[in-house]
Amino acid sequence: MENYEELKATKLFSVASEFECQAMMYCLKTRFKTYKKNEYIVSQDDPFEDVILVLKGECVVETVDSMGNISAVMRLKKGDVFGAELAFAKAKFHKDNLLATEKTLVLFMDKHRLITMCDNRCKRHEFVIKNLMEMVADSNAKLLEKLGHMSKRTTREKLLSYLTTESNKANSNYFTLSMSKTELAEYLGVDRSAMSWELTKLREDGIIDFDKREFHIIKK
Repeated sequence: MENYEELKATKLFSVASEFECQAMMYCLKTRFKTYKKNEYIVSQDDPFEDVILVLKGECVVETVDSMGNISAVMRLKKGDVFGAELAFAKAKFHKDNLLATEKTLVLFMDKHRLITMCDNRCKRHEFVIKNLMEMVADSNAKLLEKLGHMSKRTTREKLLSYLTTESNKANSNYFTLSMSKTELAEYLGVDRSAMSWELTKLREDGIIDFDKREFHIIKK
């Protein structure tokens, strides 16, 4: 079937056979679509009809405030979903933009069919709903973690909060950043130049050392 290998590589459809995947595509009333770099997949206030699964490429979730200012909230990569929490909340409109940052293939899944068991009550559908709920919980946990970093007052405090968390996750004072410094500045909501200056100051103060993405926490 179309794009089976991409579907199989995601958590939602990880244990489904090709035949089961094909049946689920019909059950969930799905459609595939490819977007070009810098093309919007959905925009704020668009009618919310489908949950979106990223199959190839990368996109960014953007929020738009009352003044029209756009801020990047998070990046979505292969296997990530967009709009699942809206489906469970029974929202009628999208509250954020979804922008493709490179050529991106996505799968649209009907929001009603995705979170509601079909008449056949098939085990595969039950598995998809369970995995979707786990993914929503994981996404919310990551968002709360990010808000915890961003709630700190200064760029230095935000950096220390983030780096300490990453060190704890690695269970080591040595760890590798999962994102570039530009992406980190975006993630923390700080100026890239100001963040670079603070990183240099932290190294001069003997608190951290780093080489590109490789970091060492000297003093916690």
